[in-house]
Amino acid sequence: MDRPVTDAWIGESLLYVLRERLGLAGAKDGCSQGECGACSVQVDGRLVASCLVPAATTAGSEVRTVEGLAAEGTPSDVQRALVANGAVQCGFCVPGLAMTVHDLLEGNHAPSELETRQALCGNLCRCSGYRGVLNAVREVVTSRAESADAAAQSAADAEAAAADAEARAAGGTAPEQAAGGYPQDAYPGPSYEAQPHAGQPYDEQAHGPGGHGNGHGDYGNGTGHVPAQASHDGPASPSAGPARQRHPARASREPPARHPRSPLPRPRPPPARPRPHLPSPCGSGKAA
Repeated sequence: MDRPVTDAWIGESLLYVLRERLGLAGAKDGCSQGECGACSVQVDGRLVASCLVPAATTAGSEVRTVEGLAAEGTPSDVQRALVANGAVQCGFCVPGLAMTVHDLLEGNHAPSELETRQALCGNLCRCSGYRGVLNAVREVVTSRAESADAAAQSAADAEAAAADAEARAAGGTAPEQAAGGYPQDAYPGPSYEAQPHAGQPYDEQAHGPGGHGNGHGDYGNGTGHVPAQASHDGPASPSAGPARQRHPARASREPPARHPRSPLPRPRPPPARPRPHLPSPCGSGKAA
């Protein structure tokens, strides 16, 4: 917001113009030497000690004070964290601390404790110390990281939903299938109630009253014989065409009659062959 200043002396400091000319009392005058940090403000995004900056040098610049941290009267997350962690006591140095923490987190989204201490070395506090300020910085870093993760997840979900919608539109998927189901007429045909076996027990539907067929199939009468011209499904319907004729060789399943076999004669042993007479090595044995 532009707030022109008309009656300022050229030697006035920016701190004096903010407090006395514009009525912005957030920045405090603690030392007038730039040592305490209570007068810290941002000029064009840079943290400065307003007690050392001539007001004339900031003409046309963007100056942000602690009053500019709140959005529509609602304290920022940095201000709420400082209050929640007990970093506010007398309140004299808190505006400068809030501006310093805000400037730190703008340039470093996840500072370490050492980096936080180095950033706060130009702000003096004699009431509560700096532990509350360090805890407040850690809390702000954690909350902003969680918010960023949630926003990224929401953006990814929205992108996936948009891609899914485009794929459905390009493929022409039916609404029922897109919802995970199938249309009712995916398999056209007569309904279950229109079938001739509707309402009958399972055995009579598949195997006939006797539990093994309808008397006309391969297992019709339980004797193993099948009529030569029998049909599997009973009488043929008018629209089904002529019944299928069975091959004569397949009309009966009985094995063909076999001729009785006569017992084979037992083989006779071969006749004994006479042994040859060999002369004795000791002579004929007859006395001379």
